[in-house]
Amino acid sequence: MTYPIELRENTYLTGSLYPINLFRNISPSGKAGRNVLCLHWHDHFELVYMVSGSAVFHIDSQPFDVLPGDLLMVSGGQLHTGFAAAEEPVEYWSLVFNRILLGEPKGDPIHERYLSPFLDGKLRFPARISGQPSELNAIRSIVHRIQSEFDRKSRAFELVVKAELLLLFTQLVRMYLPEHSAEAALPGNQRMERFKSLILHIQTHYHENLSVSEAARMVHLNPYYFCKVFKSATGRTFIDFVNRCRMDEAERLLQDHDLTITETAERVGCGNLNYFTRLFKQIKGMTPSEARKMRG
Repeated sequence: MTYPIELRENTYLTGSLYPINLFRNISPSGKAGRNVLCLHWHDHFELVYMVSGSAVFHIDSQPFDVLPGDLLMVSGGQLHTGFAAAEEPVEYWSLVFNRILLGEPKGDPIHERYLSPFLDGKLRFPARISGQPSELNAIRSIVHRIQSEFDRKSRAFELVVKAELLLLFTQLVRMYLPEHSAEAALPGNQRMERFKSLILHIQTHYHENLSVSEAARMVHLNPYYFCKVFKSATGRTFIDFVNRCRMDEAERLLQDHDLTITETAERVGCGNLNYFTRLFKQIKGMTPSEARKMRG
């Protein structure tokens, strides 16, 4: 499968031979709907553990409302993003690791039976991890122990983290392998591959006018169905997504270049200065003039 390289996150892991890291992500209080996880994909697994606040994460074409204690699993190659559901601060942890960390011992039938189907992508864990309270608490405890090991970095902490990761997969396999659920067995979403190319096009051609009908034709969908699926996949309407891409670029231009506000508006495809100013303030929470004053 071909992925737009610009949407691929170059995740900082601890090393090519020990590819794992735990990120504690904090978004201060602000407007509901603010982005707390930029749209991207990577080749790794990512377990998202919600610590505080509330948010909506989108994994491929599905939105997931999350509250403290909730767990999500992102498989390699899945497009994902997240937005705050309220004005309160949001904190979530991301445990990101590559499949090679769990290895593939030759001639090990136990590994082949229980781990290989998920590591090789033949089966997928569901995006939302659900189960009995004891099962979910076991996973949360594993994440906390991994976090503690990363913080202390005591001698041979790498072995402890690797052992905990194996326990994590064991818990997930016990929860999901026996059922062979339809959700777990889903192959890669072909439709999402088309959306990745469209999103890349929007992010690199933000200055061009692209109608809903034209965008729908690019992914071979009718306009009505396109609008529904696009919002489900990205968490934004098509128009809102395009406008935010334009305002992101406008903010960069205002802070990094000596362009006038009028020139900046034209550069991002907004010929009407009044409309540009209103849209910029609506999305960025400040006027273009205020953004220019923040130049470093």
